[in-house]
Amino acid sequence: MKKRFLSALACCLLIQYGFAQAIPPNTSGRTRSTPTGSSTGGGENVFPSSGFAGIGTQTPGAALEIKKGAGNVRNKNILLKLSNEWASSGQNEPSIMFSNGNVTDPKNVSYWTIGARVSGDNTLKTPQTFKISFKSPTDAVEKEFFSVDSYEGRVKIGDVQTQYDGYKLFVEQGILTEKVKVAVKDSKDWYDNVFDYDYKLMSLKKLEQFIQDNKHLPDMPTTTEVMNDGLDLGKMNGLLLKKVEELTLHMINQQKEIEELKTQVKQLAASSSSKH
Repeated sequence: MKKRFLSALACCLLIQYGFAQAIPPNTSGRTRSTPTGSSTGGGENVFPSSGFAGIGTQTPGAALEIKKGAGNVRNKNILLKLSNEWASSGQNEPSIMFSNGNVTDPKNVSYWTIGARVSGDNTLKTPQTFKISFKSPTDAVEKEFFSVDSYEGRVKIGDVQTQYDGYKLFVEQGILTEKVKVAVKDSKDWYDNVFDYDYKLMSLKKLEQFIQDNKHLPDMPTTTEVMNDGLDLGKMNGLLLKKVEELTLHMINQQKEIEELKTQVKQLAASSSSKH
């Protein structure tokens, strides 16, 4: 029994001595950690008392650098995970905050937050939202500047309602851009058929009566409809094209009538001069 005890003690001392030799003392002022099961002293992570910290790298190039090898599974590529305990009455918004000053004393302090409103209970069916918010010293609450919801993938910029179906982007105040390209999915929304031989063109007399009765052109939305439903750029451009094409047909027909009248006038003038 005594021999067994001495043998076990000797093994423990040898393992402890060997491990101490394998991992040299940290003389760089850094706290190092090694991968599980590793006996190398280089380590994968560095957490210095001053300077840059690294996770997955010994040579960080920023205040905090996280590095990972390439992976072919989605979870293998996650470098940072933020989460908090879920409660039905809680905020449930794990976030990152950018600020200067003491945010618990909001006087003269502004801050940005990037976070996600998430639910731990899928039976609630409440929208789960990624958002970017800002709060100035004069704001009573955070102002949500940008958000994406999880149900419809709707993107909201500014303070604007998003209850309208069939849309993905909602922007307050307006969009300034150098170019807009609208896709036309249905050929029926582009009216080249106006020039078909069998197209039934409304007569100018009927068109005049329609305008007098309705105060707008046929097929065009009313002011009330536009105010309530907005304007579809693709469909509206198609309708405007249709009206231009119809107007062109009316002009062509009128020109034919003018040419015919000119011919008749010439014939009458020639007949009148021959009689004299």
